[in-house]
Amino acid sequence: MTTLLKPTPSQDRETHDSVLGRIRAHLPEISARSAEAEAARAVPAEIIAALREAGVFRMALPRAWGGEQLDLVEAARVVQEISRADGSAGWTVQAASMAWFFVRSLPQETLEKEVFGDGADLMLRGAIAPKGKATPVEGGYRISGRWPLASGSFTPDWMLAGFVVEGVPALPDGRPDMRVALIRPEQVTFLDTWDAVGLRATQSTDFTMDDVFVPEHFTGPLMGGNNIPAPFYDLPYTATGASHDAVIIGCLEGALGDLAELAATKRPAFNPGVVVGQDPVFQEKFAELHLRTAALSALLEQTGRAVMDRALAGEEPAPAEWFSYTGGHQHIHHEGIRILNEIMTLSGSSGLYSSNPMQRRWRDVRCVSQHVAGNNGSLRRLGAVLSGQEEAR
Repeated sequence: MTTLLKPTPSQDRETHDSVLGRIRAHLPEISARSAEAEAARAVPAEIIAALREAGVFRMALPRAWGGEQLDLVEAARVVQEISRADGSAGWTVQAASMAWFFVRSLPQETLEKEVFGDGADLMLRGAIAPKGKATPVEGGYRISGRWPLASGSFTPDWMLAGFVVEGVPALPDGRPDMRVALIRPEQVTFLDTWDAVGLRATQSTDFTMDDVFVPEHFTGPLMGGNNIPAPFYDLPYTATGASHDAVIIGCLEGALGDLAELAATKRPAFNPGVVVGQDPVFQEKFAELHLRTAALSALLEQTGRAVMDRALAGEEPAPAEWFSYTGGHQHIHHEGIRILNEIMTLSGSSGLYSSNPMQRRWRDVRCVSQHVAGNNGSLRRLGAVLSGQEEAR
C-alpha cells in the first residue's frame, strides 16, 4: 500500500525502541490479515499478542506503574498508524488502552496495589455508559445489567462497567449517583451481538451481570477526580476523543494509499490507452482529498497539543481550547465521512469489491462516526464561546 501521508518527525519519542517504533514492524501483517480478521470478526490473536508486547495496551499508563506514559497526542499517533493498516485493529487498541481514563476516580491504593501491582500490561474491555443498576450493600454494591459495545477481541484482565446506584439521593446537581466499577471478567457473561456494518473485527459485544457483588473500593464516581499519576488523566472528562479521531484519520490515509495504487493501474473502460492517474480532473480531486485529510490530522495535533500542554502545566484548558478540541472530534468524524465518500466515488466501481480494502475503510469510518464522541454538541458550544455567549464548560 502506498503511503502518501506520513507523520512528521517531532520531538516526541519516535525511536526504534518507542511504542511507535515497535508497532511499525507489525503493520504489514496487520494490513495483510485485515480481510481474515473481518471474516472471523476478531483481530487475530497473534496480532493482539504482538501489539501487547509492543506496549500499546500500557502506552497511556503512568511510568510509576509500569506504563509508557504517552500523552494524548503521542498515543493518538500510535492509533493512527495502526488504523492506516486496519481500522478494527486501530479501534481495538484505542478502546483498550485509553479506557483507563474512565477509572481514574477509583481509589489510588486500589489502582496502584490491586490493579497495577504486578505491572501495566493489562487488557481492559467494557462500557462506560451507566447501563447497570446497583443496590448498596455492606462493603459495596450488588450490580445487574446489560452493557453494549464492549470492544476487544481478547480475554480481558479487567472489565469496566458504568452503573446507577438505586435508592440513594440525587447528587447536588440533580443527576443520579452514577459510578464506574472494575470487575473481573469471570463475573460477566459475553453475548455474541456484534454483527455490524463496520469495525467488524472489534468484537464490540454486549455483556451482562446478574446480582454481582463489587467491593466499594473497586468503584468510583463516573465523573470524579483523578487518582492516576500522569497528566493525561488530569484532563476534563471525555478526553479520549483524540484516539477516535486517530482511527478515522488512519483509515482515510489508508484509503488514499489504496487510491494511489488504483490511479497507477486502473484504465478507464472507454479510454484504455491511459491510466486514471493521468486524468487532470482525477489529479486535482485527488490532491484536494489528500490536503483535506492532512488538515484533519493537523487539527487533531494542534487541538490535542493545546489541551495536553495545559495538563502538563497543571492547568485547566481555556473554554475555547477545550471546545476546539472536543468540537474537533465532531468535525473530524463528519468530515471524515465526506472525504471517504469522495474517495469511493473517485475509485469508480473498483472500490465496491470486497477484495478492495477501500470498502472496508469506508464502512469502518461510517461506524466510528456513529459514536457519541462525534455527536457531542461541542461545535455549538465552541461557537457560543467564540461569540462571547458562554464563559465556562
